Order: sequence, then C-alpha cells, then structure tokens
Amino acid sequence: MKIIENMKKNKRLLIYSFVWGIPVAASFVMGLRLVMQRMVFEGDGTLGFHVKNLLLLLVEILCFSVPAAGCAGFVLSRGEDRPKEQERQAEEKERQEETQLEWKVRPLWQVWLFYLAVIFACWLPVFLAYYPSVFAYDAEGQLYQVIAGDYSTHHPLLHTLFLGAFFRLGGRLGSYSAGMAVHSVVQMLLMAGAFAGALTYLYEKRTARWARILLLLFYGLFPTNSVLAISTTKDVLFSALVLLYTVWFYHLTCDRNMQVVWKERAVCILLGVLMLLFRNNAVYAFVVSVPVLFWGMRRIKNDQTSQPGNILWDGKAAGKEYLRLSLGILLLFAVSAVSLKALTHAQSGSPREMLSVPLQQMARVWVHEENGELMEDQSLRQEMEKYMPSEWGFSLYDPHLADRVKNIAIIHDDPKGLIKTWIRLGMEYPGIYIDAFLDNSVGLWFLPDDTHARVYGIGTETGFGYLSTDNRTMPAGCEIVEHSYLPGLRALMEKIVSDNEYENWPVVKFLFAPALYWWLLYLYVVVVLYKKRYREALPAVFLVVYYLTLLLSPTVLIRYMYPLVVTVPVILSCLTSGKKEENVKIDNKI
Repeated sequence: MKIIENMKKNKRLLIYSFVWGIPVAASFVMGLRLVMQRMVFEGDGTLGFHVKNLLLLLVEILCFSVPAAGCAGFVLSRGEDRPKEQERQAEEKERQEETQLEWKVRPLWQVWLFYLAVIFACWLPVFLAYYPSVFAYDAEGQLYQVIAGDYSTHHPLLHTLFLGAFFRLGGRLGSYSAGMAVHSVVQMLLMAGAFAGALTYLYEKRTARWARILLLLFYGLFPTNSVLAISTTKDVLFSALVLLYTVWFYHLTCDRNMQVVWKERAVCILLGVLMLLFRNNAVYAFVVSVPVLFWGMRRIKNDQTSQPGNILWDGKAAGKEYLRLSLGILLLFAVSAVSLKALTHAQSGSPREMLSVPLQQMARVWVHEENGELMEDQSLRQEMEKYMPSEWGFSLYDPHLADRVKNIAIIHDDPKGLIKTWIRLGMEYPGIYIDAFLDNSVGLWFLPDDTHARVYGIGTETGFGYLSTDNRTMPAGCEIVEHSYLPGLRALMEKIVSDNEYENWPVVKFLFAPALYWWLLYLYVVVVLYKKRYREALPAVFLVVYYLTLLLSPTVLIRYMYPLVVTVPVILSCLTSGKKEENVKIDNKI
C-alpha cells in the first residue's frame, strides 16, 4: 500500500514504474500466447494479428503491467522514504561494518590475485571432469581451416588462430588432446583474471560487500561459467572482453568524467579492438552505439550543487574524447582485420548469417500458406522457388532454429532479388512475419522459455541441451580424446547442462534463462534514469545495442547472451557503491 501511495504522489516514479512494467508484461503475455498456441495446435505459436486479438492482447498487457509496475516501483523507491537522520545512521553503520569485516586496505593486485585464485580453484574440478576440454560448438570447423590452411572470416580469424595455436602445440607435444588441455588452462586463467578484474574494481569502488560475495559465488560456482571456461567457443573470450571494456568504460565515464591520460586511452582502445576482433556482430553494435553515446555525453551537464574539488563533467569535451577513442578503435580494428585476412589469405564469410531472420520468415510463409493464397499467386510462388525450393522449406523449417533454411537457401546469384521477394512477401503476410520473428527470438525476452535449451536436442547421450558438451569428430590422427578424471562430477554436470535438470529447480532455474539478463540490464537503465544518474546509463548503451543484434540471430543460445550474463551483474553492483558520485542533469527531461 505504501508503494501505491508513493506512486500516486510521485508522478516520476509512476511513469518510470510503467516504463519497466509495460514491456515486461508484454513479454509475458506474448510469450504465454506463443506457448499455449504451440501446445494446443502442436506446431508454431502465433499471436493472431487481427483486430479482435490485438485488442484482447492490449487489455492483457495493461492488466499484467500493473503488478509489474508495482515491483518496479518498489525497486525504484528503495531508500527514498527514509528520513535523513535514519539514512545517516544507516551509512554510519555500513562504515562500521566495513571496518570490522573487510580486509585491511591492500594493494589492488593482491585483491585481484585472491579473486582469481578462488574462481580458478572453483573451476578446476570441472576441468578435470571434462579433461581435456569441452571440444564443442564450432571448434571442428575452425580447426579444419587450420589443418587445411584454408581460412574464412565466417568465424573471427583471431579466435581461429588462437584455437589453432594450441592445436598445433598439441601436435608438437605428440598429443592434440594435451594441446586442448593447455588451451583450457590458459582460457580459464584469462576468464578468471577478467572476472577478478571486475570484482577488484567493485572492491576499489566500495560496493556493498554482499554484492561482491554473491558475484564471486556466481562466477565461481554457476555451471554456465565453469563449463564455458573450458569450452572452445569464441563467445567465451569475447564475453570477457565485453566485461573488461564495459568496466573500463564505466570507470572513464563515471569516475574519470572522460578526462583521461594516454595510458587510460591505450587500455580502452586495446580492449575495444580485441572485442571487435572476437565477434563479427560486435562491430555493428559498436558502430551504432557511437553516435548514441556521443549525443548522450554532450547532453549531460553538471548540477550547480557539485562539490568543489570534484572532477567536473564537460559534455563537449567528453564527447570529443569519446569520439577520438571510438575512431581509434575502429581504425585499428580495420587495419588489424585487413592484415589478418591478408596474412591468412582468408575468404570472406557468407552473408547468410545476416539473412537468418528474413529466410526464417519466408520459410514460415511456405509452411503456413501451403494450400492458401500463395499457391494461387503463381508469380510470387516462382519468385520464392528461386531462392527457397518449397519441398525443402516444408521439411526443414523449425520455428526456433533458422540454420536449416539458411543453409539451403539460394542467395549468391541474386541477393537483391531475394530482398525484393522478402519485402513483397512481407507486405502480403505481415502477421506471419511477426510470428516468425517472435518464435525465433522468444528465448531472448520471455523468461520462462525453454526452447533455447533444446534447440539441437537434449540428453547426456548426445551432449546437447542447455550447453553443448559433445566431443566433435576430427580427422584420423587429430582426434581430441576425452578422459574424465572425475566421472562422478561430469555425470552431475551433464544432468544440469545436457539433461536440463536445472529446469526442476524453483527460482534458481531463472538464473539459466537468457532473458533474465536482458531484463536486469533494462532494469539497470530504468533505475539510473529515474535516479538521474545519467552518466551511469552510458556504459549500458553498447550492451543494449549488442542485445538488439541478437534478435536477428539464427537461434537463441546462452553462449550468444553470455556477454550480458557476465557483465550485467557487475554494473548492477555498481549501484551499491559507497563512493558518492556528483549529481548531474541533462538538457531534456527523460
């Protein structure tokens, strides 16, 4: 009742509560509709885009948005009702607890080393259980490039060369499995070092002790982290780079006010270049985020109540500094990418990946209109047959996986014609296009979704499920041989990540949901905007844009979402910081 009274009195609180509540409600209503349709008709989910259904959909969303907004109002208003004296006493108590419970002030390298050792020790039994590595995902295809010396930019070249270096090391050692074991150890150290760096930053920033403890336990014990730390997928190191870049950018904007020295510029540029080299779609997200951040930095101004002696925020100077950093990152990335391609004589990757959603939408039209209007429109049918033969579209279409139709589509001869046909088809069947997009991306925004954990199958026997732990087949003489030193632990882990046993765990199961980390990121943005801590919204921009690129992916997998999984809890923890930032204001009210 107190929250409702506060929302009535505080118009800003009411507005921002519904800014959170309406999208969350919409995701649940649309997700539940798709699931119910799938269960009833044993096929694809659909929202049914006609007037009656849309009106009912809007009513349902509005009804669900009220309790969702109430939850958001509780989070946003936290601490606002406390009297000044009570707030002062609480801060004093926190200082005393810090003095009694925290370590004495130590050099930061010691703090970093402690966190690294704890995380690495937590992962070591999992490494022994899956020895020499989780040789899955794209490892086979990437190492075939290394063996044949025939490289492609379909996978990031830098990661292919990184993986290939350990494979070649194994050849020199007389055991390719030993090479992959060294890869696992090195990657574990790199990942543990990145996580420890984030925790050290939180330690230096005096964030709440409970937040750091929970984050340390999350990094060390959460199965997704321990299994992916020894996995051969490119998403692992990319996620570490996104985490480090975001934390460093947070430091530059919120602690340094973009008034940086050359060493800080060099670190930011290095992290940015490596991040872009490790994931192709990160380049698109970075390019789109640059003008948004440049505009945002120039709009933010210091409040008149800023304390003397603080580093003041100069919006124009900050925007120019950020633009210099971004242009430096993009320039060095372009030079590095071209150089790697020239040195390896790599072929350009196929544009199919970017057409995943359009091809999925076209295939869904084939399936749903097999005996309908499409069959009567011979010209449209002929156009479709040129790019996607009907017999393949019917048999290969999977509402949650675009890979099947993407791989059989004929696009090389006439990509412009394909786009024209896609647009023409979309004008005829907009509802089917929307349903196809929602079904393909449902795991990214619908929290209870389970399709992302069984896209390729499920079960210990196959090694498919929430994570892929199957051992990929290599040519004779180049095999990666599994030898578990802790078979009991491996069996337990397989129940969790292959048999999806986690789905039976109340509440905890949502930690495994990709959508959770998007909604936590969205909550972070809403909180900092509501509290007018505008600078703290800047580090979230790249993460938001990167998430939007995932909506166009061929499917939903936790490894695609992994950058947000490891990064969002850190920036959320920054909200509990003991260091007070100077207040800021922005030109237009948000």
